[in-house]
Amino acid sequence: MTAKVAETQLWQQNLASLIRSGLFSKACTGESHGLYTVVGVYADETYSAPLAKYSDLRRARDAANLVNRIAKIPGSIESN
Repeated sequence: MTAKVAETQLWQQNLASLIRSGLFSKACTGESHGLYTVVGVYADETYSAPLAKYSDLRRARDAANLVNRIAKIPGSIESN
């Protein structure tokens, strides 16, 4: 399962923007109450609240990887 950049959701675009701005260093996966989560990682290596929850670990990993890929693409001023 590999997500495409064109299939991004709004929360993924917003998280990528926060990574580019320096608030978060990256997105990663975690686990909470039996669900797999996508969280932002702050510069001090602490985690944000879950931004998305999935029942399938592969989907959570795909979502986090997609956010990290989007974050590497420089955003334009108009998109902020």
